[in-house]
Amino acid sequence: MAASLAPRGPGRIARTVKITEPWSLKEGGTVVAPEPPIQAITPIRVLRDEETERWIEIREASGRLISVIELLSPANKQGASRDDYLRKRRGFITARVNLVEIDLIRPGVPVFSDRVRTTLKNADAPYGVCVFREAQPVADEVYPIGLRERLPAIGIPLRETDPDVVLDLQPLIDQCHERGRYHMLDYRVDPEPPLSATDASWMNYLLHAEGLRG
Repeated sequence: MAASLAPRGPGRIARTVKITEPWSLKEGGTVVAPEPPIQAITPIRVLRDEETERWIEIREASGRLISVIELLSPANKQGASRDDYLRKRRGFITARVNLVEIDLIRPGVPVFSDRVRTTLKNADAPYGVCVFREAQPVADEVYPIGLRERLPAIGIPLRETDPDVVLDLQPLIDQCHERGRYHMLDYRVDPEPPLSATDASWMNYLLHAEGLRG
């Protein structure tokens, strides 16, 4: 409904006033009260099982790839994903790119060569780091890592004329453990594959001391 209001007198301006009937009044004059806003319930936060592949590339200012640091994942050591990783690995070595492989994963099929695997086995080391230097392509550098040992500081090769960069692994893994909330895992479950008898005894002692096993 609209009405035109035209006041009398000089200098007066006519104004049109429009009155709109609310839609709710068309429904027999009933008034609908607004509903309260819906509140979301609090979810349970669960750690994701999805794996994330991570590596670090070191390049010259020109963009040429100099070195790659690979932190192996469980997928890198299983099935078709392992085959994909080995192809990528061969590509780096063929291109004479320095390659640092950090294997802190016990399950799966190792990606290291037979000689590197034998070296780790002789050192009774379930973990290890293998370094391929493009300046010394006939030999690999191996860092055996025992289960009870502190993770080592390793040399990261750059260009042949440059000194190594030292990478201290232990603080980095400690940080990953904290940010990944691995302390929330159920440590009452034995690891797979099983540990040796001596390592299992050592593990149980630590977990009991921290109250993670009854």
